[in-house]
Amino acid sequence: MQLTTGNQVYEGFEQIMESNHECPVDTEYNLPDYCADIQKILKCIVTPEVASVSVIGDSLSVDGAADIRVLYLDAKGECVRGFDTKKEFSFTARLNGSPEGAHAVVRPFVQHMTCRAMNARRVDMHITLGFAVSVSAVRRTELADCVNHELVETRTESYDVSGAAGCCTHTFILEENIELQNGKPPIETILRRAVRYQIDSVQVHAGEAVISGKACVEVLYRTFSDSAPPERMACELPFTQTVECAGIDEDCTAQVCCPGGECSIQPREDSVGEYTVLNLYLKPTFSLRFIRPCTVRTVCDAFSIQGAFAAKYKNASLERTEIMAPRIVKVKDTVRIPENDLERVLDIWCDALSLSAFTEKDSAAIRGKFSVCLLYQTKEKRIAFAERMLDFTDSRNAPEAGKYSASGEITAVRYSITDAGSVECTADVAVTEQLRMVYPVRAIEAAELDETAPGDDCCAAVYYAAGGEKIWDIAKRYHARVSAVKAHNGCAEDTLSEDRPMIICRK
Repeated sequence: MQLTTGNQVYEGFEQIMESNHECPVDTEYNLPDYCADIQKILKCIVTPEVASVSVIGDSLSVDGAADIRVLYLDAKGECVRGFDTKKEFSFTARLNGSPEGAHAVVRPFVQHMTCRAMNARRVDMHITLGFAVSVSAVRRTELADCVNHELVETRTESYDVSGAAGCCTHTFILEENIELQNGKPPIETILRRAVRYQIDSVQVHAGEAVISGKACVEVLYRTFSDSAPPERMACELPFTQTVECAGIDEDCTAQVCCPGGECSIQPREDSVGEYTVLNLYLKPTFSLRFIRPCTVRTVCDAFSIQGAFAAKYKNASLERTEIMAPRIVKVKDTVRIPENDLERVLDIWCDALSLSAFTEKDSAAIRGKFSVCLLYQTKEKRIAFAERMLDFTDSRNAPEAGKYSASGEITAVRYSITDAGSVECTADVAVTEQLRMVYPVRAIEAAELDETAPGDDCCAAVYYAAGGEKIWDIAKRYHARVSAVKAHNGCAEDTLSEDRPMIICRK
């Protein structure tokens, strides 16, 4: 007789792809006539901007453009200048299968870069962009949580796991005209710009989530005066976005990341014809995954107290994600200035942050590195540049063993001039961490019972059990009910604490 089972459906996120991909971006730039000749290149800043990510069938396609900005000294070596250009990129990757409703997150970074001035008017750039790709889809798994027959004893296990409630991608536009502060000189060229998206809160409601935060913008620009140093400008653009996602509610936890997006920052004329206005056009993309805590119960073993019993088992996996509280890691180091020739700092920023996470013993640790870039003025009023790579590690107690991952961004950098030969820098790295636990599960898939088959004639027995043996294993060996074995031997626990004889009585 085929037995029926009660089935519970578990929906969890299945990792389809998690890998890094490379895309070469080689280009050359010939300075237009209005640009001054190059004496020395100070810094090449590359910002990859992903414009679109699509999954069609078993193929992932990524398109975007790299914003390239080069800071250099003019022929006299007294003034910092710059130019910018865009270079489009695209690549495809093959997925394992054609998952329905696949959700892809692509985080771009610069893997390798060389920038050389071939002469006073031409620059060659060889750039390799890296892309950390993560593709997931919702997986439905049916697991038996009971066997419907009075002659069958079952052993169940319960798991507190994270269920997949939904996932989505949200892109929106922030556009604003920002006037320079009073007294700031007009803009001739934007030398450097950086945009960071800070999430302040995510409120999850039935069918939607409300994301609040701000876009933090930094700009370094050159004025129309050759004798004046570059100027800095910073602003914040607050935003609130409502994202619809079917199936979510107040019990869900949101995992939000913003790998960036398109960005355009251009100077504009004011009412009197001076370039004292910045037009900001930002198009960020937010990736959201929603998980819901749930308990899954499975029948991991079964036997019959009468008749022949046969069961078919299957292997599955359940997952639980622990999102740790975000924290700030402060990284401090000293940037040395050649020949003790520092008069003042013109600009400071951090570049190319990379993080890796690992576990050791009872702690979870991160290892990271990034560059501190320093644009400064010498005692002879010349412009110079210094750069230093900073390495750091930090650890915290890990609540459980599992796969540990971390992401981060530099939210602030401060400096203190120690003397003419050193600058003490402190960077705030905002770190977001999560721990992913995977539970392998063995569950009954189908079961049959033949009540006509002859059973064991023995109705009573004495079994000498060893400490550490489980009551379930003893009852299964003698085809007795677990509750009866416990009652006849006065056992309250599932595992024996010491060697002892056990009375087995079957009816």
